[in-house]
Amino acid sequence: MSKSPIYHILIVDDDESSLKLLEIFLSTAGYRIAKARNGAQALEMLQQERYDLIITDVGMPRIGGLRILEEIKKRYGIPAMVVTATDADSETQRKAYALGARKYMLKPLDREELLRAVGSILGKEVA
Repeated sequence: MSKSPIYHILIVDDDESSLKLLEIFLSTAGYRIAKARNGAQALEMLQQERYDLIITDVGMPRIGGLRILEEIKKRYGIPAMVVTATDADSETQRKAYALGARKYMLKPLDREELLRAVGSILGKEVA
């Protein structure tokens, strides 16, 4: 019996409670998690390590989620999804998808919906 790969996910959010909740949801589902508390830290981490998926908030000071998506698209080719509470407007959503986001979800998050989205992006079936 072959073991499933352990996917490494980078979560980017300036809200500590959102970071913690995402970490709990994903780590209990078997994902390896790294956390960045802002866009600058995320871009630094992307230069140092390989991730299978980036989950980013949009509204963050200095370097926001859309800028992170731009960099990912230009340099890394890693799948990304957006999880946000503040930027629910259709223009932001359109820009995120144009920059390569595979999913755009609004907070508060439903754990099962999040895990389905992540599993779908990574090509992993979710029980």
